[in-house]
Amino acid sequence: MADGPHSLKSSGENNEPLKTFIKKSWDCIVPALYNIEPLLDHLIANNLLQVNDRSEILAEKTPQQKARKLLEIVYCQLDERSTSVFIDCLKKCQHQYPRLKEWLMEGPDIHRGPSDIHRGPSEQKLRKQSHELCNRLGSLVTPISMKLFSKELLNPHELELIQNEVTTYSQCQKLVAVCLGKGEKACSSLYQAILEEDQFLSYEIDAHPPTEEDDTLSWQSQQANKEQTSLSQVPKSILCSSPDCAKAVEETWPVLNRMSLEDSGIPGSMVSNTEFLNLREETYVSMPESKQETGPQNLQSFPVEENQQALLHEAMQLFQIDASSGMSLNICKLGVALGLPRDTVMNYLLALETADDLSQLRALINWFMDNIGDSERLKLRMRMCDRKRMELSQRGKLLLELLQQACQMQYSEEEDMHPAVIVQFILRDCLTEVQEELPFQQPNLGLVDCLQELQKNSRVDPLIVQELQEIWNEIEPSNLQQSVISVAQLVRDTFPLVHPSEHEGMFLSKRRYKCYQRLVQRVTAFKGLPVTAVRRVFTSKHSAARTAEFSDSVCRQYEDLCFKILKVLYRIKGQHSANHGTNPDNAQLSGHDLANAIHNVLSEPEFACSLFDSGVRSRILTLLDYKSILVHVPYLLTLHCNTTSLLADYLKRSESHSFQFCFEDIHIFHDVAAFHNLYSIKDPVAIDNGIEEVFRFRVSEQASFVVRLYCRGYIDRKAFKCQEPASYLFHSTQESILREAQDLGTVIAVERQCVWLRRNVEEDLKTRLEKLLPDSQSGYIEEGTCCFLIKPLSTECDVRFIFKDNAISAKAERDADVL
Repeated sequence: MADGPHSLKSSGENNEPLKTFIKKSWDCIVPALYNIEPLLDHLIANNLLQVNDRSEILAEKTPQQKARKLLEIVYCQLDERSTSVFIDCLKKCQHQYPRLKEWLMEGPDIHRGPSDIHRGPSEQKLRKQSHELCNRLGSLVTPISMKLFSKELLNPHELELIQNEVTTYSQCQKLVAVCLGKGEKACSSLYQAILEEDQFLSYEIDAHPPTEEDDTLSWQSQQANKEQTSLSQVPKSILCSSPDCAKAVEETWPVLNRMSLEDSGIPGSMVSNTEFLNLREETYVSMPESKQETGPQNLQSFPVEENQQALLHEAMQLFQIDASSGMSLNICKLGVALGLPRDTVMNYLLALETADDLSQLRALINWFMDNIGDSERLKLRMRMCDRKRMELSQRGKLLLELLQQACQMQYSEEEDMHPAVIVQFILRDCLTEVQEELPFQQPNLGLVDCLQELQKNSRVDPLIVQELQEIWNEIEPSNLQQSVISVAQLVRDTFPLVHPSEHEGMFLSKRRYKCYQRLVQRVTAFKGLPVTAVRRVFTSKHSAARTAEFSDSVCRQYEDLCFKILKVLYRIKGQHSANHGTNPDNAQLSGHDLANAIHNVLSEPEFACSLFDSGVRSRILTLLDYKSILVHVPYLLTLHCNTTSLLADYLKRSESHSFQFCFEDIHIFHDVAAFHNLYSIKDPVAIDNGIEEVFRFRVSEQASFVVRLYCRGYIDRKAFKCQEPASYLFHSTQESILREAQDLGTVIAVERQCVWLRRNVEEDLKTRLEKLLPDSQSGYIEEGTCCFLIKPLSTECDVRFIFKDNAISAKAERDADVL
């Protein structure tokens, strides 16, 4: 394939000025055509390309290669008149290619070279600093990408490309490349987003924060700064979801991609109404000026000794916390990572007067220095901590923001606006997150009922539940302030930002770890809906006549959400019935009738726990049950939007709905090595009459280990569980018996006085092993699930597990040998 215009045959430059114009601008057009598909659609519509040309172009691996292939076709196959149409097509979709806007406006000029395309100061600076930023952004790449997405500077396709990269470094590379391809506005907005997320990093790479007078910023970025200044009274933790988000929800964007963006918290077309965003802005309560101060200068007000102040300053930089961070991290996780027992950390944090990140971080450092007194040890351990292990999901952040707003509200005598209602909503959401199977006929649990259910759940810290039960023994408005810290910690523990498949290692005994899945993963017979069906539902507009009850802007938004949920529920119900369901009449359903219709549909057998995720179902019901307080707490609509976003994400077709590999335990053959975690790096895929999924294992030292697992799921709406080929752990104190046992089955591993054996097909291995033991004193047998020996070549390796023909197998994917 041609690498540039010079490898193409000459077309007669004097007679074809437009093609000469494209040839001279080649190196500027190629990086600018980052997302080429919209342009290809225009070219096919104008008969400049055939469908097979489109397929050939999209077959190229990188955006640059696709752009070169397109330009090669234009230069070699089109005449001058068709080239003119090609440039017209570029103009029609120039909003996709901001780098080319100026180039297209000035028009073809065969005497102008590519250097005439203007590169602004922010773009030039980003080119110079690209390597440094890729090394230093780290986990910031996710919130920064979301900010740019909400400002329409990234489209859903570009955001998905960034998020699909495996490492944070490659995600940063992709983000920088996209911004450079989009020109000055995108680059300056990237620097602005870095400033908003991490002021310390912004100072270090830029020496001073951007201002309106700074000539390195574009005019557009200056306008953004003016808007930011006008909102300076708004807490930073919610500023990112204010006016700029209104742009992020144009219904012309592909809805399903938008809906999958859990981190955004506000799903695309759900919140396209700027009137709602303005209303939300009015409800925010200004923070005291002292809370708005950020950076090192504010540290002087903290009552800490000088050395502790320096430690606090370093910790703030490491974990990207400032005085306006609010509640967005699980500081208890940091305490455990420092080597402290969780109970010790919890007791200390719950005794504080405030629950914000900075106060908890300061208290943790004070406790460590007062009791341990080793600052170098503290520094070393903090630098070894991974901030990602402390981060919360977007749902968790929204619940904490709701809790903060509840504390600022003034309550009346109305029963439905008692502060207990807000706490009840949060507790119910936590229960939905941690409970494996929620009852089909779900009662409307009260606050005390929620606490009783949480107390039964092994995923919830009993110390927190006990504290909340003592506080809310009697329902009093003053209880809210007393329970803020406990409720906040419950949310922090319940909503970590992790992959749904992630398992952590819980130490059981020497060398043995139990695999503990951090999030509940419910497996049902639901397979998902076609993308086009979901897109039609969530891009539709509800044209029902409004009643007085829904005259308010927030309530109109709420009604639209309910209507779209009802439509998609009818679509799901239609999958299981011959008439494909009956769509709701949007001219007749509104208000109370709309809520009743959703309740009725969810009570159908098609939404039983085995056929539909009971957690998704529970959140839809919660959306209906708390409608009465929506007018008093408009921020609830943001949670409802997130619920709809999670619903849309769940509706996507995926094998993970109906299939799961479940890991039980890991035994490491090393006295020092420890098992950290494992997680899926590729979603399960159905192929060759089986299902495959790749998992990444992380250990502290390179050491072999045995992993035991099984799989479960649904086939033709019937549940199954597979643990074949089964394995046995045979223990004996007599070496002769151990040697005989090794001849009876496939030996997986041998260690001291035990051997792991895998049963061959249709073999009664257990009976044969039992015959080797004359009495109980000679040894014993542990019957287990499927078992594999993994020999990693480093501290991290990837293994592909395969379920096929009612058996599980495994093979190495990267940096490992598997037996």
